[in-house]
Amino acid sequence: MTNGTIYTEKLNLELFELENKMEKLQKFIDSDDFLEVSTINQMLLANQMVGMAMYRDSLHKRIKLAKGDSEYTVQVLPNDDGFLNKDIGDGVYFLYDNEGDGKYQTHFTQSEIDEMKDNPFFAAIDWDKVKIEPADEQ
Repeated sequence: MTNGTIYTEKLNLELFELENKMEKLQKFIDSDDFLEVSTINQMLLANQMVGMAMYRDSLHKRIKLAKGDSEYTVQVLPNDDGFLNKDIGDGVYFLYDNEGDGKYQTHFTQSEIDEMKDNPFFAAIDWDKVKIEPADEQ
């Protein structure tokens, strides 16, 4: 089992526990017992729920990153047509914009980028100068 797998499992366990706590808190908020607590405590509990929801969203993002599901653009040259693309049909790589039209892959996972760095085909690329940025999620 790799460190990445262990880390992802820990995050998933933390997320599971957090969601259980959120469910219990929500049941309390929905109950008549909630109306018996002071207004200040009601506000604090509501704020706690918001904080827990924000943390849950953060955990989802961390899990996605740990799994390597995030995608990135790879800008080899500093112009609009300097992005790495891959023809989905024949697997040929070329430089063009990062828009994509369904025929070309313009976003790559970290593992795909790591494979490119080790591939002799890309030996002419100075990876220290390549601009790798998270792809816009749409």
